[in-house]
Amino acid sequence: MNPIDDDTLQAYVDGELDASDAARIDAALAHDDVLARRVRQARAVRARLRAAFDPVLDEPVPVRLSALLQPPSAQSTTPATSPVTLAGGHGATHRRWFVPGAALAASVALLAVAFWWWQPGGDLVRMQGGQSFAAGALTHALDKALASEPDAHAAVAIGLSFRSNDGRICRTFVLRTPPARAGLACHESAGWALPVLSAVTAPEGGELRQAASALPPEVQAAVDARLRGNVFDARQERAARDAGWR
Repeated sequence: MNPIDDDTLQAYVDGELDASDAARIDAALAHDDVLARRVRQARAVRARLRAAFDPVLDEPVPVRLSALLQPPSAQSTTPATSPVTLAGGHGATHRRWFVPGAALAASVALLAVAFWWWQPGGDLVRMQGGQSFAAGALTHALDKALASEPDAHAAVAIGLSFRSNDGRICRTFVLRTPPARAGLACHESAGWALPVLSAVTAPEGGELRQAASALPPEVQAAVDARLRGNVFDARQERAARDAGWR
């Protein structure tokens, strides 16, 4: 059997392969543990991305970003009613070019929405080895902020800190900048890994001030599955920060 490359495997996870190719991978999964692990990892990443970004697609896109999808001015483009004909060609040439252009515009729009959500302060999440990690202002908050010294105006609110059953220190957090998100971050050599990131709903007419009490069920379940002993008190939290969260 030929090795299955990453592009084919991702297409399989996304349900984009035809029946014969999908059946070929189904058969391989029955006796290839490495391939099965790759599929599980790809599905986990896809699930995390959907959980983080699907709600964003329901948010209104700011005017400055929706302007990216507006057609160019008539002065700089050929009118849509005029077919583009090359020597020896036909008007269909214009139609063939239009479809990729529309796909490119849609891709730009999707990237713009994601870019809008992670602003201000730069990207808050990075991908490494198929795993999500904190970045930018989120990393800074996880490294420095203490739940015992809350800042009501901070974009990131830190909640619980504890040592997980695998020995790592984990912290919960809430991103207050709309659309609000809550998550769990666990410290490791590569940085703060994000095993879960979920949408959070603010109380009606209120703000997200208590990062611990605002946790959605997905994040609370992740905490419960990892918690070993008790959460840190103020003294333990400060000591853990001074020790570099190790």
